[in-house]
Amino acid sequence: MRLWMLCAVLLAGVSLLLSLVLPGSAAGEDRKLWTKLCASCHDGETAPTPVALKEKYGTLDRFHDAVMKKGARCMNILKNDEGLIRKVGLELGLKE
Repeated sequence: MRLWMLCAVLLAGVSLLLSLVLPGSAAGEDRKLWTKLCASCHDGETAPTPVALKEKYGTLDRFHDAVMKKGARCMNILKNDEGLIRKVGLELGLKE
């Protein structure tokens, strides 16, 4: 039993260390708005992932237009605040 617990603790520690070190990890990026507002749906199943959105839209203008014209009802929080759309787009790494 103790050996199993030790292995679990070591595995958790390695996972934490890797998330802090590897580029592209959640801990290595500053996506506070994305995590708070978007990540729960944009998981690749319910809605496109951040990588897919960046590839599809590429620029803040295209992203903005998509949110305003095609965004689902659940995205109304963004539709009412164009500055927020811009901030989320910048967190995704979209070009100005």
